[in-house]
Amino acid sequence: MSLLAGAFLAGLAALAVPLWLHRMSQREPAERDVSSLMLMRETDEPIVTRRSLAHRVLLALRLAALAVVTLAFAEPVFETATRADPETRDRARLVVVDGSLSMRQDGAWQQAMRVVDDLVDASDDASVALAGERLTLVGDIRSAEPGFARFDFAGLPARLDGLIASLPERERHWEVHLVSDFQASAVPARFNALVEGTKWPYVLHRVGVQADNWTITSAAVHGGQLEAVIAGHGGSKEIDLELRLDDKEIGRTTVAAVAGTPAVARFDLRDGVLPERGTALLEVGLAAGDGFPVDDVFRLVQPARDATTVAVLPGGSGEGDATALQFLLAALKANGVAEPVRADAAGDWPGSVDAAIVVDPGEISTPLRRRLERHLDEGGGTLVIVGPRVQRMGSLPLDGDTLTGSIVGGVRSVVALDTEHPLAQSFHSAMPAVEVERSLSLPTRPGETILALVPRSGGHRSEVDAPFVVEKRVGKGRLLVLLTALDREWSSLVLRPAFVGFVGSAVDYLAQNLPLAATAGQALSIPASSAQIFDAGGQRVLALSNTSTRPVVRIPRPGFYTVRAPGREASMAVNIDPRESDLRSVPAELLERWQAATATAGREAMRDPGGSRSERAIDPMAAERPMYPLAPWLLVLAAVLLLTESLAANVGRLEWSVRGLVNWRTGATA
Repeated sequence: MSLLAGAFLAGLAALAVPLWLHRMSQREPAERDVSSLMLMRETDEPIVTRRSLAHRVLLALRLAALAVVTLAFAEPVFETATRADPETRDRARLVVVDGSLSMRQDGAWQQAMRVVDDLVDASDDASVALAGERLTLVGDIRSAEPGFARFDFAGLPARLDGLIASLPERERHWEVHLVSDFQASAVPARFNALVEGTKWPYVLHRVGVQADNWTITSAAVHGGQLEAVIAGHGGSKEIDLELRLDDKEIGRTTVAAVAGTPAVARFDLRDGVLPERGTALLEVGLAAGDGFPVDDVFRLVQPARDATTVAVLPGGSGEGDATALQFLLAALKANGVAEPVRADAAGDWPGSVDAAIVVDPGEISTPLRRRLERHLDEGGGTLVIVGPRVQRMGSLPLDGDTLTGSIVGGVRSVVALDTEHPLAQSFHSAMPAVEVERSLSLPTRPGETILALVPRSGGHRSEVDAPFVVEKRVGKGRLLVLLTALDREWSSLVLRPAFVGFVGSAVDYLAQNLPLAATAGQALSIPASSAQIFDAGGQRVLALSNTSTRPVVRIPRPGFYTVRAPGREASMAVNIDPRESDLRSVPAELLERWQAATATAGREAMRDPGGSRSERAIDPMAAERPMYPLAPWLLVLAAVLLLTESLAANVGRLEWSVRGLVNWRTGATA
């Protein structure tokens, strides 16, 4: 029971008035001494016990009547229904089923289907959505199956709001049921990221069990050897691995996999193992397999050689310039890029360049400037890395935009604003490790900032205070600007593995190289004006009608694919996200805390008939517990008490009247 107008209970203070009057009526009369009592006739002292008892009964009835009337004005209500009562529930039910790769483990999907059937059968208004790389409504969940993509719980409230907004019943109150194995790797480290923006109560249903699993997280060719990294989630064991080339076994080895510690397996690729011409399609897999075989193979495309031509323009010959150039050349070599061409300040330029990198330029000679501008006008790509010289000049070369100074006063982190850009995709997992102390600020237009800076303590895109990597269009070409120097005093970028990935992705993007690798379910940006993707069976994945200046596609399944663009063709290996191979689940305590937090933390944005927006707090149980007002019954009780009080008072008077009448008649007769 609860009160809708509890302030009226202050009226109970009025009960003090009858109590005070009652106490005043009970005062004994004052006694007075007289000179002589001999002339006064002795009489019996009246007995007042019965009258005193009657007064107390009347007082109790009056106090009870006043208290009941006061309570009636406080409007008490009685809630009778509970959450489990489907007949009195007013919420529409949204059932979200985890459709990520981890749900393919034995028994998890079957358990999920039983839970969904029970939830749908117990509700008259239920919608079912499959969760993978996106939330998708499904009419018959039995016809669906888990995909190969990753499902991340970070940002789930916003995605649920978008899904509910597309439903015809979007104005209803909702209850969200999450059916998942709740992988620990899918839950963000910050608990607030689970509940921020939540508008509806959640009910969590865990399915599946934790299981030991081993997988190959990455593989690369270095110096005549293929190195594969194996991750173990569970116990330790000896694992046999095999290497296959074009579906033929060419190597086998054994490695000791220790839980929590990556192990490296090496295969010898010398003595003409790989073809001298053409592209090699390599597969590294667990020879014996395990209980979760879907992640036992890692695919790799190894081109015969990198034909990308890169021109590097160093800014100067000082010690800092030499160090910056050394970092850059090492990153290019790690990405398999052929020896870059040095373009000096005198204006020498190679005949054909796919991508150009300009490191902290000062005054560029007129011939070299014109050649760079022509390279951009013809559709080429250029990366400009700023530094002290650019800061002193106060403007950006080739573009002429004025710099607004440097960012100082605290370490900053990097976040992605354009998450579908190739640079953001390659930089995503390594961004948290990069710390930026100095960077230049550049005015940008909407859509130009790819990576941005946020305070180290924040780390959210809502707190962006400066750009970090900017893309500008110059003629038909692409101009990328990195707004920090290749200097350890400016940032830790050159000391992190992220720098190697950044340089490789930037060169591929500027040279419009077709991608060689992708992750199933993640957005893949293809740096070509038009492209088509075909799977191993020749089925088209990305049609020409879906392409644009920078086509983006999500490839649903792992395997080898062929990417075709005008005049070019390349093979591409698609692998699963290795985080899906970790089948460990979050503790039950976290799920209980998550579910409890959504019961009271949500706010629902409502729109009134006039169209203005307002917000009101949602009681997650209000729509499920019908409230019955008790005020009418209390008023009836007050009326009964007042009637009883009136009768009780009149009964005393009637008794004295009858006694007086009898005494009068007796005296008259006598």
